[in-house]
Amino acid sequence: MKIIITNAIFLLLVVVLVSSCGPNQRILESANENEKSSKEPVANINAAPPVSGFDQDLNAMRTADFKFIIVFRRKDGQPLDAADKDLIAGKAVNANRRSLSDEGKAVIIGSNFPFMTGVFDELKERFSMENFSRQDSGAMFSNTVPKR
Repeated sequence: MKIIITNAIFLLLVVVLVSSCGPNQRILESANENEKSSKEPVANINAAPPVSGFDQDLNAMRTADFKFIIVFRRKDGQPLDAADKDLIAGKAVNANRRSLSDEGKAVIIGSNFPFMTGVFDELKERFSMENFSRQDSGAMFSNTVPKR
């Protein structure tokens, strides 16, 4: 008799376990949704970022709220080479930000401090200089070293 009761309890447990281990409908629906979304094209995170244009880079300098925004380009319209970039970097030492733009043909310089008088003289001879500074920025050049 004990064996029959033990077997009945065991059989009842097996039936309960088998019936409770059925698929959960919410999980199945969730899997179907994930499968549908995985078939949509996914952006390649290893792809190069889209090339930004000059206007976008200039607006980024304006958004950063720099007082002085200056753009240097080669007079012949060619991309800047390493020597050009080094010269600009050496002369614009107190710039807050320098950004290469326009497919390497322009350097945008942003600064909140005036530059020393004469610091851009050599650059103006070699490059064309465009001034996109704020109207209320004051004098771009000063005879005193700016305090940061």
